[in-house]
Amino acid sequence: MHSAFRSLAIVILIMTNVALSAQKNIESQQLLWTGYSLKVQIDETYMLRQELEERTYWFPWRQHQFISRTMLERKLNNGWSTALGFVYLQQAQPQDPEVKDFKNILELRPVAELAYTHDIIPKVTLGHRYWTEFRFFEQSNGDYDFGTIRARYKIELRYAPISQLTFKAFEELHVNIGNKVAQNIFDQNRIGISAQYMFLENIGAELGYFNWYQQRSTGVDFYDRNIVRFTIHHKLKLKN
Repeated sequence: MHSAFRSLAIVILIMTNVALSAQKNIESQQLLWTGYSLKVQIDETYMLRQELEERTYWFPWRQHQFISRTMLERKLNNGWSTALGFVYLQQAQPQDPEVKDFKNILELRPVAELAYTHDIIPKVTLGHRYWTEFRFFEQSNGDYDFGTIRARYKIELRYAPISQLTFKAFEELHVNIGNKVAQNIFDQNRIGISAQYMFLENIGAELGYFNWYQQRSTGVDFYDRNIVRFTIHHKLKLKN
């Protein structure tokens, strides 16, 4: 199963690079993401994860998105885990920081996750995350219509020289699936780095940078977003 997923990811990466080579119009944006990540260890098998994140433009400053993600994770054998959850997203439209008169559009996403982590050498691990989102968009009458399915694959390298400090490097691909998809089948690519430091056993902070390159529905217009991300990490245990 693992080799099949990796082969699929390689094919997607190659096709994405081919698609991006035909780019025409690129809009650059600078953003700041600030978030809170809570992990509640229920027992040896189950974990509850809650993430809250405020995403804003920097120049000029204006809200871009607010996201709440709730996941229930189940640990499997041999480095595998799975999770189910729900995402609430609020996005300011239009996606132009120069426009001050904007409105918020809501999106609801049931999500499913499959993850695998393994050690490469001591203190260095490699993680793979396969994520499927079912996207429902708010309509003008207040109802929600199903839009698309989005498949995501993330590969992340982690190096922990000491137990409190972890350096991370990742790349993630997003692919749109569904009959409502126009030209943006290969939705976006994210690549970045970060450093996480745990001040206490259960509280820490992470600072990072990543580039978010997104193809818009026209197929020839792109967002090139440079993002600084700051996250507070909090861990709790319900059972020793």
